Amino acid sequence: MTKTPYRALWHFYKGILPFVLVFTVLCAIIFGPFIAFALFIIAGIPVGLVVFNIVKKQEFYFYYNLGYTKWKLFKSAFVFNTFIGIPIVVILLILINFIFGDLRLI
Repeated sequence: MTKTPYRALWHFYKGILPFVLVFTVLCAIIFGPFIAFALFIIAGIPVGLVVFNIVKKQEFYFYYNLGYTKWKLFKSAFVFNTFIGIPIVVILLILINFIFGDLRLI
C-alpha cells in the first residue's frame, strides 16, 4: 500500500482556490449571497479546474509525476471544497439568523 501525499492535493486545492473565490464573488454580486455559496460548493471546483487548465496548464505535469490524473485532482478538490464550504455556509446562516432574527429559507 502506498502513502498518498495529501500535501500535493492540498497544494492543488490552494492553486485553484483563487479562481473559485473570484467565481463566488461574481456570483454573489449577480445572484446574491445564498446562491453564491451554493455555487461555491457545487460549481466552484469545475469552474476553478477549467480556469486552472487554461492559466496553469504546465503545472499539471507536477501532479502527473506524482501519479495524479486530472480526475483524481478534481475529486480531491471537490471533497476539500465540500468539507470547507458546508461549515462556512452553516456558520453564516447561524450568524444571519442571530443578527436578523427568524430567517426562513423556504
